Amino acid sequence: MPRASLRLDLLVPGLLTLILLPASLVALAQQPTALDLPFALAAGALFIALHVVSFFASRHPIGAFVAASLIMLLLAIFPVAVGVTTALYPSALAYLVCVHQVAVRSERRYALLAIAVAVVGSAFVAVTAPELIDPIWKLGAFLGLVAANAAAWAFGLLQRLRRAQAAAQEEARVREALADERTRISVELHDVVAHSLTVMIAQAEVARGFLREQPEVSESALDVVLESGRDALRGMRGIVRDDAPLQPAEGLDALDDIIAGARSPETRIDFGEHGARRALSAPVQLALLPVVREGLTNAIRHTAPPRAVRVQLDWGSELRVAIDDDGGSGASGAGLGTGTGLAGLAERVRLVGGTLESGRTEGGWRLRAVLPVEEDG
Repeated sequence: MPRASLRLDLLVPGLLTLILLPASLVALAQQPTALDLPFALAAGALFIALHVVSFFASRHPIGAFVAASLIMLLLAIFPVAVGVTTALYPSALAYLVCVHQVAVRSERRYALLAIAVAVVGSAFVAVTAPELIDPIWKLGAFLGLVAANAAAWAFGLLQRLRRAQAAAQEEARVREALADERTRISVELHDVVAHSLTVMIAQAEVARGFLREQPEVSESALDVVLESGRDALRGMRGIVRDDAPLQPAEGLDALDDIIAGARSPETRIDFGEHGARRALSAPVQLALLPVVREGLTNAIRHTAPPRAVRVQLDWGSELRVAIDDDGGSGASGAGLGTGTGLAGLAERVRLVGGTLESGRTEGGWRLRAVLPVEEDG
């Protein structure tokens, strides 16, 4: 139980005890025909016990309700020569706390049983009260007691419903957060791992093809394979531990590493920039690098070598990125990829205020992105 809720559940019985118990004891002492001292002490002890039980209603609702019902029964049959029955003294309102807590915290069957007991108890009090002689008075007292018990019970059900709705909303928020986290991990893994694996496969093919004729080319390609594998492993560890840096460590200089890692004798990559570089926010930089990675990955994955790729950055009031491939010598037919990479990339670009488009060109495929730049000054 939350601490704030527990404090509130103890506050109400505390206030009722401070206000109603003294009033009940004073009323008991001021009866027109005073009770014998033992009976007066016993009645006072029952009032105190009823208030004490109400403090336990939030922790043990059923036990507290049973105990409170027994106390009310004793108060209803307590001998009163003249005056109001002790079951109608101010302290009797503490019984409503127990009725309320049963409705809030117990199963439906126990809640229904509790209100049934309360109704029967109301009838017993109204019938046995010595001061209620006229049947109309008894009926009025019965209806009033039932209304009080029903109000406490109904308020308890309403509170139970609100708590259930709050718990359902919290559960839905948790499920949504977990789904968002899974999506984030999936996108990050695709960005880091898919590119590295594609480069590794392409470079491994180069190493195999030039193993005998040009071993130095094979050795260089294998170095790229090793470095790409290490980068992928570091990236996976960072994503799983969620300790990836909040901004790219190398900034735009990381583009050179991405392009250099994808180059091979079978893949020619030309990189060009037009205009003066402008400042990019960290989120935009974190979106720019995956755009280039995805464009190169798709060009290598879906085309057969030899292939040529052009990476172009145009700086102005916004940054325009274009990655074009010439289609290579045809489709690779590798059947790699799930088709979700571009969707996740488009969402990432949209979140930083940019747009992403892709489609076929006359000879191959183009990936375009428009990203916002920082204001001058």
